[in-house]
Amino acid sequence: MNTGEIVRAARESREITVKQLSDMTGLSLQTIYGIEAGKTSPKMDTMLLIMRALEYDIIFNPRYKGGYIDE
Repeated sequence: MNTGEIVRAARESREITVKQLSDMTGLSLQTIYGIEAGKTSPKMDTMLLIMRALEYDIIFNPRYKGGYIDE
């Protein structure tokens, strides 16, 4: 699942429209549509803003040489 699919799934699971998410975050409709379509890769602060608005947490799992640290 890519970033846009994650954002869309999280938004839809909360039954929030793109317009509502735009209003909640202050991001433009174009930005949200671009992220969900995979045309835009959001910066971390933008992703945090979106996921906080949708009441989701982001958990970081750093990679080292293509593998996860706990592998």
